[in-house]
Amino acid sequence: MASAVSKTPMLRAAAARGFAAQTQAAAAGRGCGEAQCTTLPNKLTVASAEPNAAVARISIVYRAGSRNETAENLGASHVLRAAAGLSTKTATGFGITRNLQQVGGSLTATGDRELITYTVAVTKDHLETGLKYLEAAATGQVFKPWELADLTAMLKADIARVPVEVQAVEALHKAAFHTGLGNSVFCPKYKAGKHSSETMQHYVAANCTSNRAAVSGVGVDHQLLVGFAQSLSLDSGAGSESKSNFNSSEIRHERGGSRAAVAVAAQAVGWNNMKECLAYFVLQAAAGSGPVTKHGGNNGALTKQLGGVESSALNSTYTDNGIFGFVVAGNGKEVGQAVEAGVKGLKALNVSDADVARGKAVTVACIADYLENHSTLAFDLGEQAALLGQVYGKAELLAAFNGVTTSDVQNAARKIGSSKLAMGAVGNLSSVPYLCNLH
Repeated sequence: MASAVSKTPMLRAAAARGFAAQTQAAAAGRGCGEAQCTTLPNKLTVASAEPNAAVARISIVYRAGSRNETAENLGASHVLRAAAGLSTKTATGFGITRNLQQVGGSLTATGDRELITYTVAVTKDHLETGLKYLEAAATGQVFKPWELADLTAMLKADIARVPVEVQAVEALHKAAFHTGLGNSVFCPKYKAGKHSSETMQHYVAANCTSNRAAVSGVGVDHQLLVGFAQSLSLDSGAGSESKSNFNSSEIRHERGGSRAAVAVAAQAVGWNNMKECLAYFVLQAAAGSGPVTKHGGNNGALTKQLGGVESSALNSTYTDNGIFGFVVAGNGKEVGQAVEAGVKGLKALNVSDADVARGKAVTVACIADYLENHSTLAFDLGEQAALLGQVYGKAELLAAFNGVTTSDVQNAARKIGSSKLAMGAVGNLSSVPYLCNLH
């Protein structure tokens, strides 16, 4: 029957394995008892928090985002997240859907430039069912050719729905990094439907390995989660991401219509420089990340100079690199003027004590709100575990952001002002200046 679930006492066995492995695993608890992290001998990292949450959310995270694609398999990460829930070695796509629906659970897959995350959410009394189908979806992919062919329409629909502002940011990444971090999180149109079963199996084998993975959970006992992680059938691997160097260049996609979107940025820092990285987050909030009320103004230190167009400061941080700048969108004629004003503002970006105080307040509030939501907390734990190999608790993170000084933020602003720029532009670009003419 399609609705039959495993009678194997997975949770009891997993918990037993977890407790037995305590002496073998390298455990590191972070924060004020609010997050736990364990690194297994096979380099798989396990992180958990809030064990008493009403709904259990468990994620299996891989460092298999689009930065790991090559010219031959561009778009593979997009196909991988779209294929979540299709037939696996132990379950059919119908079986996964039917059984999770029957217990009120859900299975989702998300991805970005660095990570692919599979997450199941179920009530605690159905945790065994949720773990069974999470394991099937995240570790047992088979990529049947006819199922991949059926994904083509979904891929094309995803590509068609990408907003022009996101297209500009994607073009900016391509201009800034070329390959690696320059690879789009969306499959190129010309590659939609062209990924074979062999291509996808090779991509999974190269990137979904124990040393490139993490398991995170909210609403589940940590030792039980450790036992579940140990039971996963993951190959070991020695691969690592190639470095992406910043380049000063531009990519322009001329389109019809009257609207345009432009993203401009300089090189920032990555997570490997944590202290400086925090200063860039505060600088983004101080520079202006959008109005805080429905019809409010965008009065950041940078965005207030950009006129009547939609605008926001941009800060994208990755393991070993990052970009900081701004995004503007609106009528093509107005966007051109806003870009010129934005570049001048970026080159002379200066923040006062009041700007930094406001930026810290906004950042701390956003972080606190993000980590109090169990859905986003589960994702954050997985991201930290997979990228950093450890996790920071809420109290620890908030203390770190509160410790950022005006001097730290001003130093970050000066570095941006003296750096070369990259640009991505999409739409009616008749009035948008070329990068070489922006000073």
